[in-house]
Amino acid sequence: MPMQTGSATCWPTRWHKVKHSNYQVWEAGSEAGLCAVIMAPIMPSWDHGAFCRPLTDLLLARGYSVFIYDTMGIASECSDLADAAARWAEILSIRHPRIDLVVGQAYGGALIQYMLADALSDCPKVLGISAPTYCDDALRAGLGDVLQELSHSGPEAALQAMAWRVMAESNSAVPERPQSAPAETEMRFERGLSHLCTADARRQVEGFRGQVLSLYGEESRLVRGCNIILAAHSTRQRAVGLPACGMRPLTDAEEASLALIADFLDESK
Repeated sequence: MPMQTGSATCWPTRWHKVKHSNYQVWEAGSEAGLCAVIMAPIMPSWDHGAFCRPLTDLLLARGYSVFIYDTMGIASECSDLADAAARWAEILSIRHPRIDLVVGQAYGGALIQYMLADALSDCPKVLGISAPTYCDDALRAGLGDVLQELSHSGPEAALQAMAWRVMAESNSAVPERPQSAPAETEMRFERGLSHLCTADARRQVEGFRGQVLSLYGEESRLVRGCNIILAAHSTRQRAVGLPACGMRPLTDAEEASLALIADFLDESK
């Protein structure tokens, strides 16, 4: 049964099964509201949408119905991002006749860009958060360092390496290595990071005619401005770098990020 949270109707995380593929989705909001789909980044275990709670609160306050998908749920069955995008395109087309806003963070952002030429071609607004269009040598090297830690030293070391990679370059702190890692960490990191190493959705982005806002941290140790490619000569797509931010602008600069997103939502088509 739905739960009441303030003025919004919320549903707990649900399991769905489509053609033998298991995935999780967190759902909240008015059933009559505009549809916002959020594709999650790589994480060692599903956090039920906690990674983007400030954004979720903003969307719910504006009357959206929000669906947050655990993108890693079917990663083990996919050979690369293109394969994963094809699988997710089928799932989203079944569940959502119309999507008014699609959001992707990191891996989720790379994933949605692969769908811009087909499944999401009619979506009017696309929001990327540290979402690479293209993986260059520098990004591949950073992802490779985490994969190397995973292979040589185990998932706990990979979690420590990733925690350092997502921080801003000006942050000199050294994250602690966790005593243990969630059981799915190795599969999620190995498959997800390997997918990102070959990311290239430039063709799909070039043909997209909707509005795009892509936020990234100017001090990111992974996704940088050069990894975000917009359609040439488009006046409806823009990338904005946030100062002193790493891979998580919604955490490092929440107020500034939400202000940019709110303005984007208010823009006419």
